[in-house]
Amino acid sequence: MDPFVRLDQTAHRREDNRGWLEVLYESDSMVLKRSFSKKGVFRGLHVQLAPSAQTKVIRVVSGSIVDVVVDVADPALELRTTTLTPGDGWVQIAAHYAHGFYALEDTVFEYACDGGYDEASEKAWSIADRLPALLGVDTVILSDKDRAAPPLAAEGR
Repeated sequence: MDPFVRLDQTAHRREDNRGWLEVLYESDSMVLKRSFSKKGVFRGLHVQLAPSAQTKVIRVVSGSIVDVVVDVADPALELRTTTLTPGDGWVQIAAHYAHGFYALEDTVFEYACDGGYDEASEKAWSIADRLPALLGVDTVILSDKDRAAPPLAAEGR
């Protein structure tokens, strides 16, 4: 048996006014993605719940972001943030955190998730109304999906 199993899969790219997202590889056990986000884009907050919860390993390839997570099981729903640049390397986000990021400049971002994408297990919440105060920014560019997500609030879970 050949120890080098070729996983010939063509990347799939979706583009819109925010930039693009490429699915580089996806299987039942993992997904690899790369995105380009223009300055001012916020992607998130998203999480996959059990039985399809995903731990994410992320990194900024170029540019910089403010990474945002919230433990959706925590009644306080405290938003936690950190700034990430290419020098920070890979960062792990535990499966119980909803995750998003704001592009401080044009940014290329990569991530790997354990487990495949499961739309039925995905939840999304909007924090668009909080971002200007939280990040000290004026511009927040969202996808239609993120704009339509319910606000992050105790009753919205």
